[in-house]
Amino acid sequence: MVCAMRTVEAWATGPVSVPTATVDTMASNSDPWRPRQLHPSIEDAMPPATGKPTILPGVTPSWPGHEYGRTPIPAPAPSTPGLPGGVLRTRAELEALRDDAARQFHAGEPARVQLDEDEYEVRRPGTFAQGVWAVSACLLGELQSAPISGETHDYPYTVRQVGREEIHGVDRLEGNDWPDIDRDYALAVRDTVRWATSAWKNRPVPPAAA
Repeated sequence: MVCAMRTVEAWATGPVSVPTATVDTMASNSDPWRPRQLHPSIEDAMPPATGKPTILPGVTPSWPGHEYGRTPIPAPAPSTPGLPGGVLRTRAELEALRDDAARQFHAGEPARVQLDEDEYEVRRPGTFAQGVWAVSACLLGELQSAPISGETHDYPYTVRQVGREEIHGVDRLEGNDWPDIDRDYALAVRDTVRWATSAWKNRPVPPAAA
């Protein structure tokens, strides 16, 4: 009651001077739109800088608090000269695979596939042989567009460009993308790229004489 009477009296007698410190405290506590400082700023919390370290030529900093070290230059992916990056098979091997896949496709025979993890062959539709032929011809520089994406690049292709088609094939097999691409065709693209970029994968289609 006493506080209320003093407030009314203050309004009746005119403006009342209030200390500046009291005004700031009241504003910070009563104004909901004024940001309230709950912790010290980062500039106040961090110790003063003692000087910026000198970075020597050829040295890349890793992150604060750790020593600087030289950035290793990644070794280029091994590949056959004259062929796209990452391709380990020879041009003769790619040409033989291309011809065998084309022979099976035009003969209307189901493609015979030797699975890596099994010792028996499985039969695939003609679209599988078509996918094997497309990748082989593409890696030989005979096709102007990629087997799945249809992208065009300068030949010989880079490792990234070759691997991207394998990823497209995996995306189709897993149902993530490319729904209009035949599943066996996408499987052939994936397997042929993996065979061309490795030295131990089984041939996507066996030789014609086998």
